[in-house]
Amino acid sequence: MKKCMMFLAAFVCVLMLGACTAVQVSGELMLNADGSGTRKIVGRIAKQDQQDGYGSAYYYFKQHGEELAASLTQIYGAEVEGAGEWLNITVDDSGSDWETVTLSFDFSSFEEYTQRLRALAYNETFAESYADPQITVENGQVTGYTEPTAVMTAIFKSLQGSVMADEALYDERCMKDGEALNDGSADGQLEEYGVELIKPENGSGFDLVADGKELVSLTAVDGMFTYAAAGNTEEEEHETSLVLDYRFDGDLKNGGSEKDGDLLMGVGSASENPVFTEGIDGQAVLFDGASYLASPNKTYSYKEMTISFYYRMDTYTETDTGANMVLVPAGLGALGSGVIDVEFIREADVNGTMLLGKMNSSNWQTQDKLYSEGYLMEKHLSEWHCYTLVYQNEYGEDGAIEDAFVYMYIDGKLAARSRLSAAAGLTYSLGSYDDGSAGDPNGGFNVGGYFENGLVKRGCTGALDNLLIFDGALSEEEVNTLCYTVKVDKEYDPDVVDTVEPEPTPEPTAQPEEKDDPTSTPEPTKAQEPGTDDKTETKDEDGGSNTAIIVIIVLGVVIIAGVAVAVAMKKGGKTR
Repeated sequence: MKKCMMFLAAFVCVLMLGACTAVQVSGELMLNADGSGTRKIVGRIAKQDQQDGYGSAYYYFKQHGEELAASLTQIYGAEVEGAGEWLNITVDDSGSDWETVTLSFDFSSFEEYTQRLRALAYNETFAESYADPQITVENGQVTGYTEPTAVMTAIFKSLQGSVMADEALYDERCMKDGEALNDGSADGQLEEYGVELIKPENGSGFDLVADGKELVSLTAVDGMFTYAAAGNTEEEEHETSLVLDYRFDGDLKNGGSEKDGDLLMGVGSASENPVFTEGIDGQAVLFDGASYLASPNKTYSYKEMTISFYYRMDTYTETDTGANMVLVPAGLGALGSGVIDVEFIREADVNGTMLLGKMNSSNWQTQDKLYSEGYLMEKHLSEWHCYTLVYQNEYGEDGAIEDAFVYMYIDGKLAARSRLSAAAGLTYSLGSYDDGSAGDPNGGFNVGGYFENGLVKRGCTGALDNLLIFDGALSEEEVNTLCYTVKVDKEYDPDVVDTVEPEPTPEPTAQPEEKDDPTSTPEPTKAQEPGTDDKTETKDEDGGSNTAIIVIIVLGVVIIAGVAVAVAMKKGGKTR
């Protein structure tokens, strides 16, 4: 997760001791053209440490089930006049993974609906960001509905303040099985930042049923849930266009068709202004590993996509994960489904640095990845090359996506291709709108690195030129005519496989010969007893053979003497 802060409350995301507590929020609306309907807002509070890699929010609440429902009802009764007559609150604590809280109410007119929904955002501070939903009715049918994501944010931030102020409800230490999950280090940030709703692309959503028709699931785009009734006109065939076009000729302006697409220096960058250098085509922007760029805060999503850029790696930047980020979704947008990042990566178990295109599935923990296997950046330092990634779908006769692929081109030549599996069928995205509930937004996507916890992370060290984003999949011919427009000096050769020798294990360093220290006494060895020296030992070795000869001679003399004595005794006996 790119950005993780310590938050709490009903329906929140909290970081405690390195683990976030997760709550998912969704809206449900049944809306009729006569103004009647039912609205539900459902929050699921995590019990287990398995929801999108987060921890458990459940243990910040001292009450659960019916007891919690009764306390929440009292809160709204005190804060919202007449809420007890129309607001219904239920809490289901029977699940093993989630505790589910549902706020619901009926209404008989559009005016009553908007009044009651607004009343739930009772905290004046949070209500400042609230904006009423807009409803369109034509020819006796609901034809349009829009609701800002800030509506549910304001509602649950209001409730958060009341929960945290109630000692009977809120356990600041977050006790689980007698252990405090919050050791106190998060208290200041809890008070400062408060609730953070899980964004729609990270698990929340909005389901709408208009006039009793089929349920439609809505996804927020640029902070807005939008419903439009299906019309009779067929969708026009899409023409691929260059939506983002950054030439970096002395500025960060976008020359593509996407409005408000100019880049800015990213928050926390070491440089206040961009640094430009000689590029492959005019000027290029230079990255130092500690500065990066940020797009405007909006969603950049397309049914198909082509990403292309020229890059000159001056040096590989050592980072915590081994990644040098070229394009990366900003903030919590990195957890969204279908988001793409492009990076140069040195994996721990691989010798060499490769280009990597990575795309999230609907669950951010699973991704489709395509590497430039056989092409290693160590062999191409200080060289300009053009890198292009094409994300393309294959459609059936009914227009449904049947398959999806990603293609990697280097200098206009196909280098790698892969079928998308985990992410197949999703909308391709560079990043998404940030409503600011997790802190100050930092754009939809970042270029050359990103900012987290006060630091610029995984930055690039090199020059970037001609960064192009197309809202469609280019063919190989189009890649060569629209992307690889300036030939490089050393073109990529698909038949050449780069290899990098692993760093050799250093030879043991020879120990210097020790000199005799006249003040020290040498340690005795097995062949050397204390009190002897080397000369004595040598002398003993030289005299070994002489000693053996002497022993033999002595033994011979003793034997001869013994024989002589025996003979003499025998003779003496005979004379007696």
